[in-house]
Parts: sequence; C-alpha cells; structure tokens
Amino acid sequence: MQNFKDSIRASNNTDLGQNLSVCPKRAIRCKTIVLRLIQGALFSFLGGTNALAAEASAQKAEIQSPEQLINEMEALYRQESSAFTLSMAIKTPDYQRKLTLVGASQGQAYSYFRILAPKKDQGVATLKRENEMWNYLPKINRVIKVPPSMMMNSWMGSDFTNDDLVKQTTLSEAYTLSLVSLADTYEVTLVPKEETVTVWGRIVYTVLKSPLIPLGQTFFDDKGVAIRQLTFSEPRRFGNLTLPAKLVMTPLNKKGFETVIVYEDLTINDPSITAETFTLRALKRRF
Repeated sequence: MQNFKDSIRASNNTDLGQNLSVCPKRAIRCKTIVLRLIQGALFSFLGGTNALAAEASAQKAEIQSPEQLINEMEALYRQESSAFTLSMAIKTPDYQRKLTLVGASQGQAYSYFRILAPKKDQGVATLKRENEMWNYLPKINRVIKVPPSMMMNSWMGSDFTNDDLVKQTTLSEAYTLSLVSLADTYEVTLVPKEETVTVWGRIVYTVLKSPLIPLGQTFFDDKGVAIRQLTFSEPRRFGNLTLPAKLVMTPLNKKGFETVIVYEDLTINDPSITAETFTLRALKRRF
C-alpha cells in the first residue's frame, strides 16, 4: 500500500481533491466493487448518474460512518457510460499471457470486453447484461451463453471469475459494516449477515484518507483465512476523473498466480455508447 500512497503524493494532490464527491445514499454491490474497476465505469466493478463534482472542502470532511465511506467510493466509479482500453497480464507458475482489450459499460447493468491482441485471440468478446453473460468466439462465429454452473470459472484465464463480473450483492443489505480510522487510511470490514449467501466470511476494504481513493481489498473465507487480495495503484487523470490505473488481483492460496490490469485509456460518458452497443448483434461484429 505504501507505494500507492507515495505515488499519489508525488502527483498533484490539489487536483485530486477537487474531483471527488459524495454520491447519493445508495447501496454498493459486493462483487461489483471489483467489477467497477474492471469495467472502466468502473472499472464498474459502474452505474448511476454522473458523480465527481466535489469541492476540496468536502474532500477534507471527516468520514462519519462506513456507509458514507462506501458511498464515497462508489461515487468515484459512478458514470452514465464509459469506453476504455486496458491491458491484462496473467501470470501463473506455468505460463504468462498478456491481453489488450477494449470495452464499454453503461450504468451497472451493461458492459462488454473485446480482445484486440494477441492475434490468435483477436475478436473474442464478453457481453454482460444484467445478471446474464455471453462469450463470442470468432473462429467458429458462435455466441455462447455462460450457464450458472460456469460462473465460478476463470474469466479469460485470469484470477477474476465470471461471477465477479455478474454477481450483484448489495453491501448495505447483505453485510454488516464497521469502520476503523487510522493515521492515513480508513478500513471498512464487511461481515455477511446470517441470511447472506456468499463464499466470503469477511472483506476488508482499505481507503486512503487524502485523497479519498481505494488502496486495497482483502477477501477472507469463513475460517478467517485470507484467500485473495486486490490492490490499486498508479493514480491517473482520466478527463476530470482521477482513478487508480493499475489493479492487481492476487490469489493468496495459490502461489505464483497474479492478474494485473492497467487502464491505458478511459473516456467517461462517451456519446457513442448506446443501447445497441450491448446487443448480441454488436457482440458478433468483427474488427
């Protein structure tokens, strides 16, 4: 986490503070914390109305509750639509693979990704609409709907799952939140309520105080063992929005595995993104 703090302080802190806002009180989605960052509306983990009109004075205000902090974080990624280009490097003990992808998102419900490189995977695409997902395989010119039984499978060979992109669990309804204020950071601990169905026993979300930007998320099983960690770094300006450009997902129970996502470009509220962008017909278009 220290590297991210240093990189932020090395950038223009005044500008960072002027682009954060408090969003309307609204539930944030569990898996879509990850998804907004993946999706670039985000990343997604995506939706709602235009945020980010905060004044510097609001940025300096002390967080009073975990719900307020979670809402602040959602405001960073809440846009009508976004278009993006990103690289995704997948590392395993047996091989390394790097993909270049383009995509778009609209609100929380719609997103797509298409591989541009390497050439052998060019055109492979994923479409998400609400809670459904389809993959397009250009070599056989076929669209395949992802069944529920495959939701926990790896997405494009990465350490993210199909379920990470689709699952929509409302944190404020499904989890009990608690907040700890440290010297430079906040920590929100999310514990699932008794009726909540989830593989996680606890999630710890770490946020830098100034500027208010996410640093990391650690996911624990029901025995208290840390299973995976998502870290955010390399803050960049995308239009009037400053976000971590680099995300690293590390499975802590699998040695030598890692997925690194770097946003090369992100356009917020792109007018070219319409309902047609997220149709099965558009998914089959060839580059």
